[in-house]
Amino acid sequence: MTDAPRLADLHCHLVPGVDDGAETFRDALVWLEAFAEDGITRVATTPHLPARLADSDYRRRVVDRFSELAARAEDRLPSVELSLAFEIRLDGAPLDPADEALWLGPGRHVLVEFQGLVLPAEPQRELSSLLEAGLHPVLAHPERYQGIGHDRAWPSLWREMGVRLCVNAGSLWGAYGREPQEVARGMLARGEADLVGSDHHARPHRSDTVREAWDLLRDAGHPEAADLLVGENTRAVLDGGELAAVPPAPLDTAEEDGSGVGTTGRSSWWRFLGAGGR
Repeated sequence: MTDAPRLADLHCHLVPGVDDGAETFRDALVWLEAFAEDGITRVATTPHLPARLADSDYRRRVVDRFSELAARAEDRLPSVELSLAFEIRLDGAPLDPADEALWLGPGRHVLVEFQGLVLPAEPQRELSSLLEAGLHPVLAHPERYQGIGHDRAWPSLWREMGVRLCVNAGSLWGAYGREPQEVARGMLARGEADLVGSDHHARPHRSDTVREAWDLLRDAGHPEAADLLVGENTRAVLDGGELAAVPPAPLDTAEEDGSGVGTTGRSSWWRFLGAGGR
């Protein structure tokens, strides 16, 4: 396996016991150790947050749980820089653009998703409201929204608006089924993806990593795209810098085993078990 540069992940669910991600602190720490071994040294963990709960006891509980995770990780994994942001579900409630704790970094980027993994009737309106408020939306897993396969012009339109697009790593090898894979690979082939995140949930069926995406892209002959999608551009978002254009990175159609779970992601889960996970 080629030595990776300093990789980064801005979409994962490792705050334990707050959403459908990691269940325990032990699970989260075991996975952070695996990330570090793979060269993923910058991690923004992004629990789900409906916009209507931006000021709520739930959010305060998330912050408390993250603080404990960060304290434990600092002692155990000093090489990993861990931060908290949110995967904000756009539910019609307005966001406070001055609420810096929602941002991925000082550049005012916010990770957002549409409700129910369904493409809204007017997705551009929801995204425009964020842009008009001075925020820079990063749309999570654009390839997974129901209906996106029927109108693949949306990614190009969103990028023209100023929205950044973060593809899930597992989509590249079919972890969510054939259509998300085809859409994700089409986006990479056209240079429409700005970032790749893991959307890692510390669960058997949601354990893909950005290192696996980096390896896939490098092995396919796209080292520049690999470094940008899971390294330089991710760090730019987290540091408030400028993102670079990602060159087209066409991939051959990947084979699946029929289960809907990519073999690459499943290998991560077995490594987790071997490291002492539950």
